[in-house]
Amino acid sequence: MKVIITSRAVYPLHGYGGMEKYVYYLSKYLVKQGINVEIVSSSDNKKRKEEVIDGIKYTIIPPQVNQRRLSHLWYHLFVINLAKYLKKKEFAVLHSYGITSYAYLHLKKRASTIVQAFDFEPFILEKKYLKATYNEIFMKNPLRYCITHCDAIALYGEYQIDEIIKLFNIDRNRIFFLPVGVDISSIIETLEVKKLSRENLGLKDKDFVLISVNRFDSHKGINYLVDAFNLIKQEIDNAKLILIGAGSEEERIKKQIEDYKLTDSVIHLKNVPEDLLYNYYALSDIYVSPTLFGYFITSVMEAMACGLPIVSTGQEFIVESGVNGYVVPKRNAKEMAEAVLKIYDGNKVKTMGNASQQIIKKYDWNVIAKNAIKKYEKLIKEG
Repeated sequence: MKVIITSRAVYPLHGYGGMEKYVYYLSKYLVKQGINVEIVSSSDNKKRKEEVIDGIKYTIIPPQVNQRRLSHLWYHLFVINLAKYLKKKEFAVLHSYGITSYAYLHLKKRASTIVQAFDFEPFILEKKYLKATYNEIFMKNPLRYCITHCDAIALYGEYQIDEIIKLFNIDRNRIFFLPVGVDISSIIETLEVKKLSRENLGLKDKDFVLISVNRFDSHKGINYLVDAFNLIKQEIDNAKLILIGAGSEEERIKKQIEDYKLTDSVIHLKNVPEDLLYNYYALSDIYVSPTLFGYFITSVMEAMACGLPIVSTGQEFIVESGVNGYVVPKRNAKEMAEAVLKIYDGNKVKTMGNASQQIIKKYDWNVIAKNAIKKYEKLIKEG
């Protein structure tokens, strides 16, 4: 079976974001189960290029979408080029992310197509008039076309169903679930080769270390985490915070840390390689996710696989309050801090961390890839 997966960005060519890693890991485990997979993504090179990574064929076509001014316009140009490329290819199923299948779905003759709308909430919920209008034209309307004209819609969990049905008025029977997964075997193998210690970071064994891995964007809620950490420091003098990520909010967060006089207690890192990232989780005590949206957070799942308890503003489907951590209200630094202190004061780091490792097992990529293959086979059978 030949499956083409399309995305504006993909790991390892475009960084370590949630969507980028999702596309890579799903493809990797499809290949392990005998599926012929080709990923088609964007590039800033003027010519198309091909390479093979971990058994996956990568086809990269212009233009580059990410990190450009007016990126949605470049996105649409990529979508048009992509349709021209796909029109000449023979394959059984197109598994597309975002609006990448928009132009392809206009073709009269096409393969069975799945649309997976990754993180659609931020641009749909935008309130500012000009930005909302821009998103309506260039993102929401094309996404509506993709979702209403494709053969199946993949969602990450039930929490997305009501919102997407309300937004696009679609039949619930066209939806199936492909949750975000975690590469448990690779994480275990990486942690067996210890490459990093607290000493390397200037941390002490007695320090109580919080970690959060996020882009520094406004909807990630990192400013609320810094507010919470300021409260935590008042109760736990040896508390430390590791922030991993980069983005438009970096200067704002840096100033916030300075204003609280927390500079000596916060470690900020960017672009950490995957093998080292798991080591950062492993040397920490608690993972905190302050996101303002409710979708799957890949870093939460990775932290769980590394044995950390979780304090999160969402992800109730994997964070069970009182079992492997606590779910707290969004934009509420006080309750976030109280949840961390509850784990610390109750000496629950170890027991909740063990619970995280048990809960996350059902989200192993092997399981998710098998479910995807069942759906591909059903679509092919239905023609």
